[in-house]
Amino acid sequence: MPRARDETVIAAFADVLAGLRRARGLTQEALAHEAGIDRTFVGLLETGKRQPTLSVLFALAGALGVKPEKLVADTRSRAAG
Repeated sequence: MPRARDETVIAAFADVLAGLRRARGLTQEALAHEAGIDRTFVGLLETGKRQPTLSVLFALAGALGVKPEKLVADTRSRAAG
């Protein structure tokens, strides 16, 4: 059975999130503001110290101007190697 906390997936999501944020020219603070979450949480997500809930995933996607499916698909691709 797969573990609920997969470090490879968490690291991949962190990279995807940081990459999309930078590509859109946003600071962590600006992304957090647009997503309605705390700036420190964005930093924790980007360092792999925390995982997003579904609600946060949707909020981040909206703030980045992408569909949540893109965040998941990009994370899956990066985790697969």
